Amino acid sequence: MKTKVSVIVPVYNVVNYLQQSIDSILNQTYNNLQIILVDDGSTDGSSQLVDFIKDQDNRVEVIHKKNEGLSEARNIGLSFAKGEYVYFFDSDDLVENNLIEDAVNFLEKNMADFVTFTHDFFDESDQYYQGQVNNSEYKVSRLVSNEELISRLLVGKVRVSAWSYVFRKKIFTDAGIEFQKGKKYEDNDTTPLIILASRRSGILQSKSKPYYHYRKRSSSITGSLTKSNYYDLISITNSVEQIIKENTNISYELDVYCLNQYLSAFRILKIVHGEKKEFSKINKMIRQYLSIKLVMNSNKTLIKFFYWILWNFNVYSK
Repeated sequence: MKTKVSVIVPVYNVVNYLQQSIDSILNQTYNNLQIILVDDGSTDGSSQLVDFIKDQDNRVEVIHKKNEGLSEARNIGLSFAKGEYVYFFDSDDLVENNLIEDAVNFLEKNMADFVTFTHDFFDESDQYYQGQVNNSEYKVSRLVSNEELISRLLVGKVRVSAWSYVFRKKIFTDAGIEFQKGKKYEDNDTTPLIILASRRSGILQSKSKPYYHYRKRSSSITGSLTKSNYYDLISITNSVEQIIKENTNISYELDVYCLNQYLSAFRILKIVHGEKKEFSKINKMIRQYLSIKLVMNSNKTLIKFFYWILWNFNVYSK
């Protein structure tokens, strides 16, 4: 039987979570899977564990490579994918066992190329809590125009993360899409590109519980902030802005997105003790998008704005 879905799982130093996470993929109600574990130079025993998992299930393939980051691990995994559809899964998270079956059924019933689904969070002590992002959008399974879906993505109503959707591989490869090597926030620009390349896109209803369970770890890539987080976020935001302006007529939602991203970049810069000239630059970028309408778009934006204005008030009032 020809492989229908390739699940690509980058693995880096997650030995404490890996077996549980991969079990949630192995136990899917949809069995026609190729599961590609890309060991990105792990040093904590994950390399040995992926080989053990491979020996237990013939659907599992393992790629060992030097550490080059999440983007390159996904790119390499995709080059080995044989499935008609692809799913990028993070190796420390969990999914409901009907996720892939429901996603494939939606894609085939609607002749769609892309479908997104919602999530919740749990912490390192396995305590679950419901996120406020996304869930209201997923009350009904439906097709959505690409421009509408991107608009919702830009204002945070639909998740941008690569683990939050299943897509047809052909649209990705035909469009020559790649994750930017060595960049954090790498799915911020690939996700709009995948949607734009799709003939039809959709949203999958979340029924009794979200399909995806995101593990919040203090040691994750985004949990350990450095100056590179700041520069990567600025770079990716610029990339998204260019993509949207060149391919759509979306303006208001893009402004909301840019304001939020630059306010987030400001917070990162403060945490990592940026230089005065860097603060001057990001403040100038933020001021380009300041308006009452944009600031009041969501509570999230409003909180970020007050954080920014309070810091600037304290600095300049001294």
